[in-house]
Amino acid sequence: MKQVLQGFATALLLAGACMLVLHFTADNRTTNTTSAAPIKKEQLSTEEMKTHLEKDDYYILNSQEYEELQKKPQAKEETEPEQTKKFQLKLERGMTSDEVARLLEKKHILEDGDAFLTYLNVTEASKALQVGTYDINSDMSYEEIADLLTK
Repeated sequence: MKQVLQGFATALLLAGACMLVLHFTADNRTTNTTSAAPIKKEQLSTEEMKTHLEKDDYYILNSQEYEELQKKPQAKEETEPEQTKKFQLKLERGMTSDEVARLLEKKHILEDGDAFLTYLNVTEASKALQVGTYDINSDMSYEEIADLLTK
């Protein structure tokens, strides 16, 4: 048992010595490789930065221009309240969910018929559409419309 412990201790001592040698020799190699390629820093003027950004479709506004843009949409919302559009949908036998979505988009009840069609397919409501006449308006959510059409 004593010889086993002595062998184990000797192995640990040799491993430690090897790690120490590698540590000092590896430091020199990594230091040389990282310092061989210095990073080039480029200072751009304000106009050069604006030019680079505008090439990538970014636009720079000063604070006055920004404030003007902030005011315009608010004024538009106050003067033009969006009216609720109403539509009476007559769902007939054989109508597909795609036809329903396209019709609601055409009548400006929905902004995106494809998104509504995806919602119907994901919730599996497209398989449960019921024949009938339904009053639908543009304030209704996808969920509300789907619930109404599947009752």
